[in-house]
Amino acid sequence: MARRPLPFLALLALVAALLQAPAQPGALPRAAAAKAEPWSYLSYAGGTMVRALGTTISSDLTSQSTISGTKVPHKMTSSTAAVKVAPKRLVDVSAIKTSTKAKRHKRGVRLVTRSRTGKVSLLGGLIRADAVVTKNVTTGTPKGLAAHTTTRFVDLRIAGADLPVDLPENFRLVIPGVAMVEANVNQVGQKHGVATNTGYALGIWLLSDRGPARVGSRIILNPTYSLMSVPVPNQNPALGGFAFGTDVKVKVTDAVRGQVGRTAQATTPPNGTGGRKDRNRTAEVNVPGVLRVGAVESSTKARARKGYGRIVNQNQIAGVDLFNGLITADAVRVRATSTYRKGRFRPREQMTFANLRIAGREIPVDVGRNTTIDVAGLGKVVLNQRIRRPGSNKIRGLYVKVLEPGNGVEVGATIELAVAATWVWK
Repeated sequence: MARRPLPFLALLALVAALLQAPAQPGALPRAAAAKAEPWSYLSYAGGTMVRALGTTISSDLTSQSTISGTKVPHKMTSSTAAVKVAPKRLVDVSAIKTSTKAKRHKRGVRLVTRSRTGKVSLLGGLIRADAVVTKNVTTGTPKGLAAHTTTRFVDLRIAGADLPVDLPENFRLVIPGVAMVEANVNQVGQKHGVATNTGYALGIWLLSDRGPARVGSRIILNPTYSLMSVPVPNQNPALGGFAFGTDVKVKVTDAVRGQVGRTAQATTPPNGTGGRKDRNRTAEVNVPGVLRVGAVESSTKARARKGYGRIVNQNQIAGVDLFNGLITADAVRVRATSTYRKGRFRPREQMTFANLRIAGREIPVDVGRNTTIDVAGLGKVVLNQRIRRPGSNKIRGLYVKVLEPGNGVEVGATIELAVAATWVWK
């Protein structure tokens, strides 16, 4: 087996869809050459993020700073003069500066992530501020994990609202008929030895259409995120993996991407789940004209002890419809399994489906691994895709790469459907 890599690369992979352009098809983590430090982390900050439903164009994290791994100290900074997102003047922000750093703290590690924006005008001036500063702090020490996020506003004004001088955490209000607004958001969680810390200054959910941005579209100001894992005992292997239902990516320019992030995603913690099954569900996914699926469910179940590790990650989807009937299925299910015992790694993958049809062609249930179909007017479709590397495996039910214009997305768009991956490092 290869040396243990950064134990938290597994968790970094979970947010890669929000942080960077699509990876090469089938990408899996590789072992690191250096020995990992005990504490593993991921942290990022941005100035703005927009997800506009009903469109294939959104604004990714602007002025992004990201660090991950085990290196201490470690830091990154970024700045942007201004950000403007049309239509209807959704976002107009000046002077963004972000930073994130990891430093030693009481025999452990502390992550300090900051996002600062200058003049802020959102929704055509309905929401304004002279400056906004968000600070996200996550700490791991031998005594445990702790996390908290706070935001400071300078002259925040929201149309029609009488705001308190000091906004409480997770403050909410409604601009009638326009948007629901959250302010000073602090969301902290701990499970299976992993602490997550999500914080942002403002979250805006549209209650009515604003140009092509439909009801439910969201705008996030000063998004920050930190994640830290307790050390994996030396005698145990480090586990990792995920399962999710769908992931749609469209690159329009270097700065603007359309994206519907991974849905119903389940994550394998480095220390496992203690043999319990963790689930995540989504009732429906709808990207108009591109993708529509019914119920999505993912799960992870993992256990680690001295010299032994086992992971079972699974995703299942009902009612698949891509590109208005070009690709359909009643159900798709994938499962990835890894077992590590006495220094040996054994992977396994499985895919099942019901009534899968592509461009009118019925696909046999025993379709071979890595079957590629060229679909006229669309591009390349890969079925039952299997990827293996030392200590890791991955299965994708369907992978679509758009190579011809049309179908509501740009050339180069990618769609993943029904995905599961696992890895074990020692």
